Amino acid sequence: MDIKSIVAAENIKWNLAFNAGDVATLSTFYAENAVLSPGNGIALHGRAEVEGLFQGFIEAGVNSHTLEIIEVGGTDHVIYQVARWGAKAKDANGGVTTFGGITTSVLAKDVDGRWLVKSHVWNASQ
Repeated sequence: MDIKSIVAAENIKWNLAFNAGDVATLSTFYAENAVLSPGNGIALHGRAEVEGLFQGFIEAGVNSHTLEIIEVGGTDHVIYQVARWGAKAKDANGGVTTFGGITTSVLAKDVDGRWLVKSHVWNASQ
């Protein structure tokens, strides 16, 4: 399977878990020592912190997450992605607000052949 197909398949699984509110499954897509920064200057370390962040997003009503690949690259063991992300949430007036930005992630193949996110960083704009 080529790199773009691998990334596209991982994105589908990621979006399905997020949009189902399944943060337990979502966190398993990350390496135990993953580092994530949600664009606020803070780095989160490990699955537990990643799961806590996404749980907060789900509880805040964030949904309909999408990823559109801009660029991918890498090797048989480490791949990266730059993508456009989008999501929706209810605003203070009960309407729907749409937001998104750019995300970059690095995935590494573990000993079982699974691709796990090692680094995930994004920014946001409205």
